[in-house]
Amino acid sequence: MIDEYIYKNNVQPSWIDNNNHMHDAQYYSVFSDAVAGFLEHVDFSTDYRHSQDVTIFNVEAHISYLKELLLHDTFYIKIHIYNYDSKRIHLFLTMYNANNERTATYEAMMMGVSNHTRSSKDFPLPIQEKLKNYFDKQQYFDTPKQLGHVIRIPQNK
Repeated sequence: MIDEYIYKNNVQPSWIDNNNHMHDAQYYSVFSDAVAGFLEHVDFSTDYRHSQDVTIFNVEAHISYLKELLLHDTFYIKIHIYNYDSKRIHLFLTMYNANNERTATYEAMMMGVSNHTRSSKDFPLPIQEKLKNYFDKQQYFDTPKQLGHVIRIPQNK
């Protein structure tokens, strides 16, 4: 059984922008680090990927900024597998501050890719099993409005 993976960190001085809060680009970097940690957690490490001639690419991503993070604020990220198949994984990550308030969300579609041909490839069976196990054991997920969100300006009638 694979336990829930939680990424923890705090806002570093180099992450602060001209508005005195965490820079928008830094959110992507932190979410990317959380995904990398999650992949290690399910044994899909960089070394394993090289030995199996398969890696993983992010093919689509979307961040929603919900609440500011300021210098030295602590935060944590929970990862939820929304859906998956033999070569794709649809992740939804939620970032929380120290008060357990949602501060940002990150939705990503990732795909297994051959290191040799650079085309899509199934994840190795042990990884598929670990993703299934994580999916089956994860806590109930109340679908947030950010999942599948389309960027648009609502039109007044």
